[in-house]
Amino acid sequence: MSSVRAIAEATNYSVATVSEALRNTGRVNENTRQVIIEAADRMGYKRNALVGDVMSRVRRSQASECNGTIAVIETESFHHSRNYSRWHKDLFGGAQQRAESLGYKMEFFEFKLEKRSLKRLEQILRARGISAVFLPPYTNSRDLEGINWKWFSAVQLDYGLQKVRMHTVMPDHHTSMLTALNRLEKMGYRRPGLMVERFQDERILMKWLAAYKAFEDQTTECESVPVFEPWELNRKNFFAWFKRAKPDVIIGHRSEVIGWLEEKGLECPADIGFFSLNLHHTKGKTAGLNLLPDQLGKVAIEVLVSQLHMQERGVPHIPYTTSLQALWVDGYSVQNVE
Repeated sequence: MSSVRAIAEATNYSVATVSEALRNTGRVNENTRQVIIEAADRMGYKRNALVGDVMSRVRRSQASECNGTIAVIETESFHHSRNYSRWHKDLFGGAQQRAESLGYKMEFFEFKLEKRSLKRLEQILRARGISAVFLPPYTNSRDLEGINWKWFSAVQLDYGLQKVRMHTVMPDHHTSMLTALNRLEKMGYRRPGLMVERFQDERILMKWLAAYKAFEDQTTECESVPVFEPWELNRKNFFAWFKRAKPDVIIGHRSEVIGWLEEKGLECPADIGFFSLNLHHTKGKTAGLNLLPDQLGKVAIEVLVSQLHMQERGVPHIPYTTSLQALWVDGYSVQNVE
């Protein structure tokens, strides 16, 4: 098997240039890189990614303890929510903790489509030598096709991209929903009603709805209840659904409906139960699911760093999803009703 030094001699480039080109660091002119890659192919060169990573770590440790920077690409609205949302604080707290333990630092880059093109953002990242991109769970799907992904390793939280699919880390919404519904049925609830705003379900490819429908197909005790998926939840459309559906337990994100019901003389959980799909978005000590955002952040970093170690760049041919099942957390808002 040929060596880096042999390729350097054959192409009349320095060993350092050949090494940079073979590792696709972005610091070598594309025409030069292609010449070196073609020569390496002709000479039968096969890079051992793991050995290369170890040697790279040794070289970096002589100058710095930091192995590199992970870029978090965020919108203006996401930047705002990151500063006040418990979910995002725990998510990035876990991610930063894991990144630091692996020798990386995280840096946030905000993009505004009307002011800075994604191509410019790509140029900034490449100029900084950043090849790792962390895509957070955007409220709405984003089209980031302006970025040439061949330069980057990337991981996304939930399905945030519109037209490309990166390796994904996300809660196991489907299994978590089924587990919760089965447990609520054992507690005696017979008319569980799903209430989730449409954009939240679309962002995860309708996994909440799919799990709810699967539960309806498999259960013999519970009655069918119309699903409530408004584009925007408000008192008027909530009570229109509630009067028609007559659920005995509501499953959703918006715990303020408990207060709306109490204003109508209904007590929780004596008259109606409430189960949260995400306790990090719910006020009060309600029962619900802990989607483990800190663990999601840690796993996402591990998936991303593994790509860096193996020199995997670009949109994966076969993207995979790593999912974590949520934990049931007891709370005052549900009770045994049998």
